[in-house]
Amino acid sequence: MRNLISEVNWTGKHNFDFLDLTLEPPNAHPDKVDLDALRDLIAKYKLEVIGHTAYYLPYTSPYPSLVRTSIDELVKCMELLDRLDVRRMAVHPDEASAGIWGRARAIERNIRMMKIIAREAKRYEIKIMIENTPRLFNEVDELKRLFNEIEDVGFLLDVGHANLNTRENKTRLFLQHFRDRLEHVHLSDNMGGSSDLHLPIGAGGIPWESVIKWFKEAEYDGTFTLEVFSRDYEYILISREKLQRMW
Repeated sequence: MRNLISEVNWTGKHNFDFLDLTLEPPNAHPDKVDLDALRDLIAKYKLEVIGHTAYYLPYTSPYPSLVRTSIDELVKCMELLDRLDVRRMAVHPDEASAGIWGRARAIERNIRMMKIIAREAKRYEIKIMIENTPRLFNEVDELKRLFNEIEDVGFLLDVGHANLNTRENKTRLFLQHFRDRLEHVHLSDNMGGSSDLHLPIGAGGIPWESVIKWFKEAEYDGTFTLEVFSRDYEYILISREKLQRMW
């Protein structure tokens, strides 16, 4: 919703090492990105970057025209990331499909379409990362099937999502089963249940000391995104301080 260049500049000025580059309209659609200005800022602040695509693209829709358009939009993201020399891109399961197809068929159709997306990404030497979401691929058996059927996709573990629609946070379970596919991690807090609140670290009910311990036990030394949604950016900085202190 905000100016992309200003957001990236804020990220660099506040000494973050890493940019989760979300390519969504209205202001960060690939067609609207000032590529030269973005490339200059990434270089200036020496930011490591991954691509992050819209979670609501209906690429499993019953309408073939919507499927084609969704794939085209993901390819536009790939093209932009390739020009920035970014080699990892997050893709969300199409959760809306569960209400259309039913859960079993939605899982099947998502996997079928993810194969196509991964094949497109190979043309740009980009690795697709699939994120666990509150309604789909938030169970071990679903993720096992996904990774068994598609060899060349990675796992983006969302700790906040792993706390939803479950009795206990599934982060440790996912690390035990899918550590070898893990490419990146999203962190935000919530109160459990079904509401994906994206609260600051410590503002909800997630047991963060345990979560950090689980990542250390798994010898994870990759990147984290603080996926904290607030108009007040101080909460992002506070979350970083808390994360660094716990780590």
